[in-house]
Amino acid sequence: MRPPRLLRQLRDLRQVLDLLRPYLPLHRRTMVVGLMLTLLLLALRLAQPWPLKWIVDALTGAASVPVGMAGAGALFLLLAVAAASVEYAQVMTLVGMGNRILYAFRADLFSHVLRQSLSFHERRAEGELLTRIIYDTTRLRKGVNHVLTRLFQTVLTFVAILVVLFWVDAPLAAVLAVTGTVALWVMAQGGHGVRKAARKNRKREGKLAALVAEELIAIREIHTFRSGQTAGGLFERLNRKSLKQESKVRRLGSGMLLRVELLISLGIGLVLIVGAQRVAAGAVTAGELVLFVSYATALLPPFFRFARQTVRMGTTIASSDRLRNLMERPPKIADAPDAVVADRLHGSLVLRDVSAKSPRRRRGTRKWALRDVNLEVGAGERLAVVGPNGAGKSSLLRLLLRLSDPDEGAILVDGRDLREYAVPSLRDQMSVVLQGTVLFGLTVRENLALGRPDASEADILDAAGRAQALELIGHLPEGLDTVVRRQGRLFSAGERQRLAIARALLRDGSIWLLDEPTTGLDEDSAQTIVETLDQATRGRTTFWVTHDPRVAGRLERVVYLADGRVRDVMPTRGQAGAALLGELNMNPTSEPVPAIQGDTV
Repeated sequence: MRPPRLLRQLRDLRQVLDLLRPYLPLHRRTMVVGLMLTLLLLALRLAQPWPLKWIVDALTGAASVPVGMAGAGALFLLLAVAAASVEYAQVMTLVGMGNRILYAFRADLFSHVLRQSLSFHERRAEGELLTRIIYDTTRLRKGVNHVLTRLFQTVLTFVAILVVLFWVDAPLAAVLAVTGTVALWVMAQGGHGVRKAARKNRKREGKLAALVAEELIAIREIHTFRSGQTAGGLFERLNRKSLKQESKVRRLGSGMLLRVELLISLGIGLVLIVGAQRVAAGAVTAGELVLFVSYATALLPPFFRFARQTVRMGTTIASSDRLRNLMERPPKIADAPDAVVADRLHGSLVLRDVSAKSPRRRRGTRKWALRDVNLEVGAGERLAVVGPNGAGKSSLLRLLLRLSDPDEGAILVDGRDLREYAVPSLRDQMSVVLQGTVLFGLTVRENLALGRPDASEADILDAAGRAQALELIGHLPEGLDTVVRRQGRLFSAGERQRLAIARALLRDGSIWLLDEPTTGLDEDSAQTIVETLDQATRGRTTFWVTHDPRVAGRLERVVYLADGRVRDVMPTRGQAGAALLGELNMNPTSEPVPAIQGDTV
């Protein structure tokens, strides 16, 4: 049996509170101040109509004004000014607190998303995560601020007014209580429909944002193949669906506001009719009737705000659900409770029956990216990893860098399972150059020193010089202090690769993982970089993915992968290695084969 809607709505509010609970203890004092201001504001609002009652009663001869006519007018003005001032202070206090809480939550949410495994990000479009981190937290912030400043205040005001009115005259108070309660019930019923529609709308907006992100990334291809078109058909369909769902949310919300306004107006009308009869009968004074009408009309603004907040709560709860699902997902790659910090690694590696599944979005007809891989690598030994596209070469590097874990088997580093090390202490000792280098929106200096923040300028320039990046840096407007824009896409692929190689040289790790590091470089530059990396990796355990026979010939052994399995492991020196390289069209004495794009696995 499903719980009543009111209970479900209270449960939804509690889930929002649970999401933000860790941040509340830091704001206890502010919450107390905000509560005191709310109660003071409530008292002032309740007191405001009384000077008007006294004046009307005095004019009709029912009673005298306790403070005189002029005093009553001055008191009314004073109460209005005081209430406005207290409301300003309340809003500034509580909204400021809500903003600080939500911005702290957003920062933690973003850090949590960054800690998620590579497979997590591969299953999701960047636009979907963007809507959650930016837009869902913004909507949650607005909803929480309205709860803090409007929701509880409206409920308290309604209850307090009813208490006062029952004290003054029970029959008239009952009229207002019935219509007000029905209005609250209408809001509770309407809020359920709004929340349901808002959840669906958030999903559609997420799909739309994902499509926008993908198309902006592919802007070159769009200009090439869809020249003159503003948007594709898929965008138009998703945009129409999003508009339709947003219109439904607005229609439900506006309909609820209309019903609430009619109910409150009905209550005021009944109060006037019944009240006039009771004034005529002498049961209440004209001033008390004016007091009732003042309180009833005073309920209109908070009830409307409450109704609007009910509409907002639909989007707030929908956003909260999405954020909670994301925040409660533990990172797949994380330190074990007893993880050890890796000392300086020697670099011996053992792969025992290692198997890894292909990411679902790239799986196609092949389930396993790597299958039953067994390999032993001595400390300081350098391997050329070769094979056709899709063989599993890049997947092997992902496992070694612990961007993902094997689905079966184990990888040992210096005799200890890779998963037993604290992740940062392991990756800090790896120099990595991958294909498709991405640079951050930092200075060139900060990009190069990412893996070694304490590096001196002399060390940075030395690494840049060895990577043939000094001339590039010298042409930048501010040299090393030039801020990189648009993920470094304003640099050519070869320029980005030089900077990535400089970053790896600066870290000088115990283990080197190189995935076609000379991609995008001209022949002369590639040859120089190969020689530089050859010198830098001597005495370092190295996995060098390559299609260049000269590179394979410089290393100690060659590992041939095909269909995710190790087909051959041979020393590059000697007849067996020469035969293997010959079979692969990679004879070290021959001319280099044309460059081939890296794995798509």
